Amino acid sequence: MSQLIFEAGGTSAFIFHVLFMLFNLFIIYQFYFNNKFFNELGFSNEEPKLVFRGPLGAVFLSMLLMSVLLTFDVTGNTYEENVVQYKFWYSFLFMLMAIALISSVIRYFNLVNNYGITPNIRGVMFPLIGLILIILRTIFESY
Repeated sequence: MSQLIFEAGGTSAFIFHVLFMLFNLFIIYQFYFNNKFFNELGFSNEEPKLVFRGPLGAVFLSMLLMSVLLTFDVTGNTYEENVVQYKFWYSFLFMLMAIALISSVIRYFNLVNNYGITPNIRGVMFPLIGLILIILRTIFESY
């Protein structure tokens, strides 16, 4: 276990990595098992459910799976290879969450056409929480 924590960048970085995995698990739960989630976001028809449970759900399932595989070092890589993998993975996640945050903020302030959907602050909070966890994990890594 200490080797896994060391490869993750230290105890704090490992904790934020685990928190990010729990955040992904929470979002996956909301997509697949909480029907009120879509109504609270302002969606009233079935199409958003298909998108969230289809392609977007697959993205979050993939992020969770990759995080788990990286955390438990399934491939048995050496320390130097894992550092590169962690840096690449979190660079990718940072860009993904930043783009999602920018998109949700633009939609929240009605700067683009929302096609009759009233935006909710919850749509802004999800990518913001992910971005904060990624930034904190990056700040606390010490190789």
